[in-house]
Amino acid sequence: MADMEETNIDSQDHLKKAGTGMKWRMSGLTPWLEKQAGRPLKTSDKVIGVILLVCFLFVFYVVLDANKYRAMVRVIAGEGVVGVNPTTESLDFGDLSRGTTQVRKVTIENGIFMPVYVGILKTGAIAELMEIGENNFKVRPGEKKTVEFSTYIPASAVSGTIYSGRVYLFKVPTFGL
Repeated sequence: MADMEETNIDSQDHLKKAGTGMKWRMSGLTPWLEKQAGRPLKTSDKVIGVILLVCFLFVFYVVLDANKYRAMVRVIAGEGVVGVNPTTESLDFGDLSRGTTQVRKVTIENGIFMPVYVGILKTGAIAELMEIGENNFKVRPGEKKTVEFSTYIPASAVSGTIYSGRVYLFKVPTFGL
């Protein structure tokens, strides 16, 4: 019986030295942050941390919610020749000869209760050939907007070349601003 009491006292002393188990588990990140800062965390540090976390989650949501389209065009020999791909999942401009232009349209519909700001980003080799009809605009609730993407094949393009890339449509809620 005496051995059990010593063990019980030792484990209570251990808890006193290490702090309460529940507090340690609840704030597992706090000791690391305090060590990095070289001082105990202030309330303002915690508020700034929460604000940064909310901003990160907002940006993560906007990027995750972006419409992503593959874009491509193939240069073919000939004059005034156009071969169109009718798919709607990508901005496939089909086969175009030098000196021709092809237009594809994307309709953006705002189905939420607040206006959204739309920003379009184009990447890849096709980006230098593609023009966007309208970029960086607002769409009000319930409104539809159609954006035209046109691709022009210059006379210097080499037949058989495939220009590809991606187009991202970011829809950022404006919270009524």
